[in-house]
Amino acid sequence: MIRADSSILPKRKTKATLKALAEHEEFGETLPADADAVLAEFGVAGIDTDGVVTQLLGEGIASFDKSWNDLPACIASKSEALKAA
Repeated sequence: MIRADSSILPKRKTKATLKALAEHEEFGETLPADADAVLAEFGVAGIDTDGVVTQLLGEGIASFDKSWNDLPACIASKSEALKAA
């Protein structure tokens, strides 16, 4: 898990970025109040929303799994490159 204070980003830059986001960004509702009605309209139009969700979830998991499994080799490669520099 990458934490906000990880070495990936300098701590001061991460804090500044998060502070700027908090000061300038407005976050609304996660889903609109009429989300159920909108999804029902998809169903009326013949779109299988459960099927779409299942497909997207499966594709997302497969993509994450591939990236996660590729990560050790990527880290090793970068580590070797840094050692050689």
